Amino acid sequence: MAETTQSDHYFQALLASYDALAQAMEQASERGITLSRQLIADVQAGQRQSLELARQMAANPSDMAAAYSAVMETVVAAQSQALEFTQAAYREALAASGEAREALDALLAASRAAAEAALSLSRDWQNSNPWSDLMRQGMATFGMAAPEPPAAEPAGKASA
Repeated sequence: MAETTQSDHYFQALLASYDALAQAMEQASERGITLSRQLIADVQAGQRQSLELARQMAANPSDMAAAYSAVMETVVAAQSQALEFTQAAYREALAASGEAREALDALLAASRAAAEAALSLSRDWQNSNPWSDLMRQGMATFGMAAPEPPAAEPAGKASA
């Protein structure tokens, strides 16, 4: 099996962050679909209740007591549906906040891993590239000294 390089670590960390973001988007989409389906079901139930109310009132328009009773039943049913939808939306929002926290933790961990891999990759490239030392010396010559990497400083050298 081939040894994993620093660039492999970097790209694996980037893929992990993309996967975490994609998973968060998928979960949010599923939550939206769930709420949309419930809203559609509630609208359909409301339409049926309205038609049933109209049918009852049309069957006996002179019976005010029956009409009042039917209207009250329809209103109570509509209020119950609205309450159930509100409860479902609240449950979904609570679950979504937990998922968002998990997704953010995953993204932060992946970003940290990508940053560490990129830093290590940069140091490896700098140590293996002969041009980087020439560039550093050239900048130091013109008074634009770039900070030297900690590994390149001698132990007894004092910082200016």
